[in-house]
Amino acid sequence: MTVRWGILGTGTIAEALTHAIRAEGGEVVAVGSASPTRAETFARNHDIGRSHAPHHELLAAGGIDVVYVATTNDRHRDDAIACLEAGVPVLLEKPFALSTAQAEEVVGVARRTGVFLMEAMWMRFQPGMLELERRIAAGEIGELRSVTIDFGIVAEPDPTRRWFDRAQGGGALLDIGVYPLTFALSLLGPATTGVAVGDLAPTGVDEQVAVAMRHERGVAAWTASFVADGPVEAFLAGTEGSFHIPRVFHEVPHLTRLVRGEPVEQIAIDGAGLGYRPEVREVHRCLADGLAESPRMPLDLSLTVMRWLDHLRDQVGVVYSTEAAGR
Repeated sequence: MTVRWGILGTGTIAEALTHAIRAEGGEVVAVGSASPTRAETFARNHDIGRSHAPHHELLAAGGIDVVYVATTNDRHRDDAIACLEAGVPVLLEKPFALSTAQAEEVVGVARRTGVFLMEAMWMRFQPGMLELERRIAAGEIGELRSVTIDFGIVAEPDPTRRWFDRAQGGGALLDIGVYPLTFALSLLGPATTGVAVGDLAPTGVDEQVAVAMRHERGVAAWTASFVADGPVEAFLAGTEGSFHIPRVFHEVPHLTRLVRGEPVEQIAIDGAGLGYRPEVREVHRCLADGLAESPRMPLDLSLTVMRWLDHLRDQVGVVYSTEAAGR
């Protein structure tokens, strides 16, 4: 049976997911936006039968098996809860929410209603990530002890766009720092210590951060920046060698194994370049199996990531308007 998707939001990521959903045999039947014009334009450009404005009219119209929430960060909590309360499963774009309190509220609704919910951390489903985990577990670089990641991109310095707008939950930490944080937690296990420094943009959000963390099995050092043109790569060092993941590390295009800093093996990844398709495939599988959450991207992992994002953001000094308002 074809899975019928609705999409809330009309940005670039919504377009990318539309293509991935169709490539995985799903059908995008409706799109919702705050703007009737944006919804109608997106629907027309992508051959989607229904457009709705405001967003939640999509839910009232029915005929949807799952919703992808691709709205701005500040809307994630409200949009996810509206879907869950309507009994509609949710793929929720990262960051999961603006704060731990919001994330716990969303997870609480999902668990109370028994409706499927998963964070759209597509990195976790990449074939290269699975291959990397397999090789580390097999001891190919000995015991993994450290992870180093540089995630730097130069974002458009427009204070009204989501990257730098505090009202929309902007900032490098929540937008792209969530990747190296999730990556390190996935490979090094739970963290016990995390220290962050950063620079704030004139709008009050973090334009770049540098983080050092101690984990159960080693240490991690990573950066997330909207103002530095970085390599977007990762190094994983073990007691008997290391792996290098080139740009972009969170898609794991291929691996290089090194010993004492010298390349000894180039590893191609079967299935590299699928983009968001493995994530969509997981949603389809979970819905078919009647699961309330993904075993590969469990809600407890999303909550752990959110708690660390709060802790690190507090050190940098970013406060969102919803927190100032007490929500």
